[in-house]
Amino acid sequence: MEDITGEREARELIAGWLAEEPAAGSAADRGEPDDPGVPGAPDGADGLDFPVGGGLAVPSASGYEVARAARVLAVRGLGRTRLPLVPDGLRLVAEALVVDEHPSVATWTPLERAEAVEWVALLVHRFGEDGVQSLLAELVNPSLP
Repeated sequence: MEDITGEREARELIAGWLAEEPAAGSAADRGEPDDPGVPGAPDGADGLDFPVGGGLAVPSASGYEVARAARVLAVRGLGRTRLPLVPDGLRLVAEALVVDEHPSVATWTPLERAEAVEWVALLVHRFGEDGVQSLLAELVNPSLP
């Protein structure tokens, strides 16, 4: 079966991230406190349509700031060429593994969140994990004009 454009890159990206995951087992097995979730919410659900974030070690930022940084990094070197089409699967990867993990995502408007997903997806499409690492570095230590 032939890979859809970008599917191989998405699989490599996810495999790289999974290789960096902490050891399996419960939080108690690792000596960490249990996560109680949101009080009153079934099974720790937060009642939102998307997670509240917090997995990335970056400072708080608006969705606009994250989207802007991702956009500037994603279009580097393109000149005046058209933006490449991003496979839908990469949008899901960008959303789940980057955007939804930002510590401020719960405060973003739906438009800010959607814009961040689009630009992060393009960044992942063009540069893979290196693009995500560039974005994280930019969010921690802004240097873009």
